[in-house]
Amino acid sequence: MKKSLLFALALGAALACSPSTQAQEKKEGRGRQTVEERMKQLSEALKLTDEQKAKLEPILKEEGEKLRAIFGDANASREEKGKKMQEARKDIAAKVKAVLTPEQAEKYEKLQAEIAAKRKKQ
Repeated sequence: MKKSLLFALALGAALACSPSTQAQEKKEGRGRQTVEERMKQLSEALKLTDEQKAKLEPILKEEGEKLRAIFGDANASREEKGKKMQEARKDIAAKVKAVLTPEQAEKYEKLQAEIAAKRKKQ
């Protein structure tokens, strides 16, 4: 009984320290969010109305699809991908701001600036 318990504990410790577990933790920490997480973040930060949420969800889905397509383009260089991502983010930001009030848009710009600063540090 004690041997099986010790084995289970050792196995659990080994799995917790495995490279795949660490890679998943790093991936999650890199700032990639689901549409739901992004909606929640924006909703809380900008105090979005239900109507604004309904308009923003497809915009955020589009953003995710565009960025994934750019990131997954094996033919593009890192620099090309970076430029394309910047352009896509500008396009999406304009669409998002069109849904927001002027006060929310100002706050959104500040949030985006903070995110961009964190992205540059990585």
